[in-house]
Amino acid sequence: MYYLAQILIVLILFSIQTTWLGMFSIGGVVPDLALIWVVYCAVHCSRTMGVGSGVITGILQDSLSGGLLGVNTLSKSFIGLFFSALKDKFYVEGVIPVAFFLILSSLFDGLVFYLSMNTVLGGEVATSFLYQSLPAYSLYNGIVGPVLFYALNHLEGWLKLKTSKLYMTWVK
Repeated sequence: MYYLAQILIVLILFSIQTTWLGMFSIGGVVPDLALIWVVYCAVHCSRTMGVGSGVITGILQDSLSGGLLGVNTLSKSFIGLFFSALKDKFYVEGVIPVAFFLILSSLFDGLVFYLSMNTVLGGEVATSFLYQSLPAYSLYNGIVGPVLFYALNHLEGWLKLKTSKLYMTWVK
């Protein structure tokens, strides 16, 4: 039941990302709810769940983008692994640490996209991406992320309460 709820959360986040989030675009930039979800899972769940959420979310993003396959999977997997390893070393609670880590992960995600497009794949991404879109994307994720972390923390607590009550009724 718990993992089914996690899958439902991912589907809701992707639905919001692909439908309504475009209305809140600032300069053509929208926050990446999938990236925020991966960082959340990496920080609050096991290492397997953090990396697994990165891989699955990246594959879903690559599949839905209709463009370059593999870039989101690569960056989200590394982000899941990196923050799963860091969660034991740093206290990642509160608005400022969450925003800081989301800004860092957004910069990494954007740099992976930029470097893979310009080097390996021979595509042309304008250098204005580095000094206009990438900082806006990172700041937007840093602002929206703590709010989403707060909502996900409350939802996580509610899910654990419900699953423990369900388990207790089965045991009796």
